[in-house]
Amino acid sequence: MTTWTLWIGALLVVGGSAAHLKRQVVAARALWVLAVLAFVVTAASAVFTSEVSLPLLLILVVAITATVALVTVSRQLAKPVTREPARSAAARRDAR
Repeated sequence: MTTWTLWIGALLVVGGSAAHLKRQVVAARALWVLAVLAFVVTAASAVFTSEVSLPLLLILVVAITATVALVTVSRQLAKPVTREPARSAAARRDAR
């Protein structure tokens, strides 16, 4: 079960990042929250079933790190591009 929940979490992270890039912030946040829940379920089920192992812990750390990186990158890419404010005709004449 842990492998499936990790894959589902990874897909949710990618879907959330894609939604955020398309400016669908609410959907992106919902998908990211579901991804975090999938990772928490994976960790909790591993602890309760005594399946804790070094590879599983490494995979969880990588999954959480990748989630943070994708969220950060998609937020940076989704920021609106600002441009200089347009100057009025009078300001342009004064500049000459």
